[in-house]
Amino acid sequence: MLSAGMEQQAVYNALAKIYIDSNNNPEKFLKENDKYDSLSVGKYCEKRDPNLAYIAYSKGQNDLELVNITNENSMYRAQARYLLERSDRELWDFVLSENNIHRRSVIDQVTSTAVP
Repeated sequence: MLSAGMEQQAVYNALAKIYIDSNNNPEKFLKENDKYDSLSVGKYCEKRDPNLAYIAYSKGQNDLELVNITNENSMYRAQARYLLERSDRELWDFVLSENNIHRRSVIDQVTSTAVP
Protein backbone atom coordinates (compact mmCIF):
# COMPACT_ATOMS: atom_id res chain seq x y z
CA MET A 1 0.00 0.00 0.00
CA LEU A 2 2.83 2.39 0.86
CA SER A 3 4.50 1.89 -2.52
CA ALA A 4 1.20 2.63 -4.27
CA GLY A 5 1.08 5.95 -2.44
CA MET A 6 4.65 6.70 -3.46
CA GLU A 7 3.88 5.87 -7.09
CA GLN A 8 0.80 8.07 -6.98
CA GLN A 9 2.86 10.96 -5.58
CA ALA A 10 5.41 10.47 -8.36
CA VAL A 11 2.59 10.74 -10.90
CA TYR A 12 1.36 13.98 -9.32
CA ASN A 13 4.93 15.33 -9.21
CA ALA A 14 5.22 14.61 -12.94
CA LEU A 15 1.83 16.22 -13.57
CA ALA A 16 2.92 19.32 -11.65
CA LYS A 17 6.06 19.58 -13.79
CA ILE A 18 3.99 19.26 -16.96
CA TYR A 19 1.63 22.03 -15.81
CA ILE A 20 4.66 24.18 -14.96
CA ASP A 21 6.60 23.58 -18.18
CA SER A 22 3.55 23.99 -20.40
CA ASN A 23 2.44 27.07 -18.42
CA ASN A 24 -1.02 25.48 -18.23
CA ASN A 25 -2.33 27.36 -15.17
CA PRO A 26 0.34 25.91 -12.85
CA GLU A 27 -0.70 28.20 -9.97
CA LYS A 28 -4.14 26.58 -9.84
CA PHE A 29 -2.68 23.06 -9.90
CA LEU A 30 -0.14 23.84 -7.17
CA LYS A 31 -2.69 25.56 -4.92
CA GLU A 32 -5.50 23.03 -5.30
CA ASN A 33 -3.63 19.72 -5.44
CA ASP A 34 -2.48 18.01 -2.23
CA LYS A 35 -0.89 14.92 -3.76
CA TYR A 36 2.44 16.22 -5.07
CA ASP A 37 5.64 16.48 -3.02
CA SER A 38 5.92 20.20 -2.29
CA LEU A 39 9.65 20.00 -1.58
CA SER A 40 10.48 18.24 -4.85
CA VAL A 41 8.18 20.39 -6.99
CA GLY A 42 9.26 23.59 -5.22
CA LYS A 43 12.90 22.80 -5.96
CA TYR A 44 11.98 22.13 -9.60
CA CYS A 45 10.34 25.56 -9.81
CA GLU A 46 13.10 27.61 -8.15
CA LYS A 47 15.00 28.56 -11.32
CA ARG A 48 11.98 28.39 -13.63
CA ASP A 49 9.60 30.60 -11.65
CA PRO A 50 10.30 31.52 -8.01
CA ASN A 51 6.64 32.47 -7.55
CA LEU A 52 5.63 28.88 -8.29
CA ALA A 53 8.31 27.63 -5.88
CA TYR A 54 6.80 29.94 -3.26
CA ILE A 55 3.33 28.44 -3.85
CA ALA A 56 4.64 24.86 -3.55
CA TYR A 57 6.74 25.58 -0.46
CA SER A 58 3.89 27.49 1.15
CA LYS A 59 1.47 24.63 0.48
CA GLY A 60 3.85 22.13 2.11
CA GLN A 61 4.93 24.51 4.89
CA ASN A 62 8.54 24.06 3.80
CA ASP A 63 9.55 27.07 5.86
CA LEU A 64 13.31 27.22 5.32
CA GLU A 65 13.06 26.65 1.59
CA LEU A 66 10.37 29.32 1.35
CA VAL A 67 12.48 31.82 3.30
CA ASN A 68 15.50 31.06 1.09
CA ILE A 69 13.63 31.45 -2.22
CA THR A 70 11.91 34.65 -1.10
CA ASN A 71 15.19 36.12 0.16
CA GLU A 72 17.12 35.16 -2.99
CA ASN A 73 14.47 36.79 -5.18
CA SER A 74 13.65 39.80 -2.97
CA MET A 75 10.09 38.49 -2.51
CA TYR A 76 9.81 40.09 0.93
CA ARG A 77 6.11 40.91 0.68
CA ALA A 78 5.28 37.25 -0.05
CA GLN A 79 7.53 36.18 2.82
CA ALA A 80 5.80 38.66 5.15
CA ARG A 81 2.36 37.31 4.23
CA TYR A 82 3.54 33.75 4.83
CA LEU A 83 5.07 34.65 8.20
CA LEU A 84 1.87 36.34 9.32
CA GLU A 85 -0.28 33.40 8.18
CA ARG A 86 2.00 30.72 9.71
CA SER A 87 2.44 32.48 13.07
CA ASP A 88 5.22 30.05 14.00
CA ARG A 89 7.51 31.33 16.75
CA GLU A 90 10.59 29.36 15.65
CA LEU A 91 10.19 30.62 12.10
CA TRP A 92 9.88 34.21 13.34
CA ASP A 93 13.00 33.75 15.49
CA PHE A 94 14.88 32.46 12.45
CA VAL A 95 13.78 35.30 10.16
CA LEU A 96 14.32 38.02 12.77
CA SER A 97 17.77 36.74 13.72
CA GLU A 98 20.46 39.42 13.86
CA ASN A 99 22.46 37.27 11.39
CA ASN A 100 19.77 37.55 8.70
CA ILE A 101 20.97 40.10 6.13
CA HIS A 102 17.39 40.33 4.81
CA ARG A 103 15.97 41.14 8.24
CA ARG A 104 15.30 44.85 7.64
CA SER A 105 13.52 44.22 4.33
CA VAL A 106 11.33 41.55 5.91
CA ILE A 107 10.47 43.79 8.88
CA ASP A 108 9.52 46.62 6.51
CA GLN A 109 7.21 44.34 4.53
CA VAL A 110 5.66 42.77 7.64
CA THR A 111 4.92 46.25 8.93
CA SER A 112 3.37 47.43 5.67
CA THR A 113 1.43 44.16 5.21
CA ALA A 114 0.12 43.85 8.77
CA VAL A 115 -0.57 47.56 9.20
CA PRO A 116 -1.74 48.85 5.80
